[in-house]
Amino acid sequence: MNTPAKPVPNLDYTRLVTCIMYEGGAVPVLEMLQKRGINEAYFYSVRGAPIGRSSEVSGLPEIPKTEILHAVVSADQADYIYEMIYDMAELGQPNRGVVYVNRLARSTLFDLPDEATLAAT
Repeated sequence: MNTPAKPVPNLDYTRLVTCIMYEGGAVPVLEMLQKRGINEAYFYSVRGAPIGRSSEVSGLPEIPKTEILHAVVSADQADYIYEMIYDMAELGQPNRGVVYVNRLARSTLFDLPDEATLAAT
């Protein structure tokens, strides 16, 4: 007997906070977000330099430490999280990076089953 699949909930009140940090520093920001209960965040390293900064030193290519951090937050938290990241990463300083917020068209809740449910299966 097949039971109908439960529909996937559609959350339309979420925002994606993206921070590009040219000098690194995503790990402390990620830890700060986790302490605040934001677990839907990740970062990755990329190659790149700020516009206007020379990419070569003595003929050798410079590989600056550039990291991109993404965090999915609810719409009512977006401004608060934006300000925390801006302050912690010192983005008011020149050549430190940029942070911006986008509205997500849709997202879904990531909800793991509890241990009792897993043990029963």
